[in-house]
Amino acid sequence: MQQQCPKCLYPSSHPFGIVISSSNCSGCKTHEEKNSIDWKSKREILEGVIKPYRKAHSQYDCVVPVVGDAEDFYTLSLVLELGLAPLVVCVNDYFKNDIGWKNLHQLITYFDVDSFTFNPDMRVYKDLVRTSLRKFDHILLPFLQLHTSFPVHVAYERKIPLIIWGQNQAVEQVGKFSHFDCAEMSRWSRREHDLFGKEIETAIGNGAQIDERCLNYYRYPNTTDLGRRKVRGLYLSNYYKWDPLKQNQSVTDMGFIPQRNTSSFDVYERAGSSVYYDFHDLLKYKRQGYRKVTDHVAREVRHKRLLTTEGQAIVDFYTQSKTDIEPFFKWLGVTKSGLDWYKMHRLQNMLHLIGEPLSNEITLPSRLASLLNDGQVQSEKHVIFGKGLHI
Repeated sequence: MQQQCPKCLYPSSHPFGIVISSSNCSGCKTHEEKNSIDWKSKREILEGVIKPYRKAHSQYDCVVPVVGDAEDFYTLSLVLELGLAPLVVCVNDYFKNDIGWKNLHQLITYFDVDSFTFNPDMRVYKDLVRTSLRKFDHILLPFLQLHTSFPVHVAYERKIPLIIWGQNQAVEQVGKFSHFDCAEMSRWSRREHDLFGKEIETAIGNGAQIDERCLNYYRYPNTTDLGRRKVRGLYLSNYYKWDPLKQNQSVTDMGFIPQRNTSSFDVYERAGSSVYYDFHDLLKYKRQGYRKVTDHVAREVRHKRLLTTEGQAIVDFYTQSKTDIEPFFKWLGVTKSGLDWYKMHRLQNMLHLIGEPLSNEITLPSRLASLLNDGQVQSEKHVIFGKGLHI
């Protein structure tokens, strides 16, 4: 079996599972569907699906989960274009920087929609992050567990039977399903793709010592109850010709602020996070053997804005970028000696990637660079908002 897709460069270690042939991979093949699909007919199908939900059940037609990302701007613009009245729901991951909070505020004010942000108990959250780091080399699992379950709880509790998501990553990255399948939200897909098989139960017991009553929103609601209230979740990438980079650049006209980082050329995805391109990216490299830039290169090769050889040069360049992990450990309350121990015992093969990031840049092809706006630099990391307020 080949270890890497010869076209998009995705490795066989992708956590979703990927099939690689001599010429491309399952993700590349599914991506090619985009050029043969009648997207006008697809949107007509979507119109038929959502028509019964418009003002049929309550004040809100749907729940839209957000983090304040560029994709959220685009998704929300489509939801409103479809004539739906959304309730926008955000889970505070406590990792936003100043740009992240500005983008979330801009999202809500620009579209002038009802919204609320859920601030989970910080003690419980940090305990789960600490355990997830120790057991799984992952610091975003507790957030992902909340982000993919709390909005579903909101939909169930408020009797709003429709949830609208942006892209289905299992389709867009590895072609786990066809666009024609119109795969919807499910507990199985959440566990396999969003949580990498790690439900909240794996973080407790011999991990975090937490009262079970504190974990309700980390768990997916009972599927029988959801079925009784006919709650369903749709992915818009099944009905629109999804092109993240073009879409994300377009929302800068709505006030979205891109953020420069030293781990990838993409200034839009997860702009506003204190950890996504820093410690989280380093841990991804440790777990899977590749960094986030590989996801971005695979996407751009498929959209024909990069040649495979150009993509390989970009991957090689950014894979060696250094990252500063100290701010995260300060947020977690770990002492300097604790950080030193962690580096020597858990990151011993990655010490050359830890440190102050360098400002080196790589020249990108114009067909890609033309879609990249100038990104801002964060001025403050880990801006906690809500519980434990400090700005």
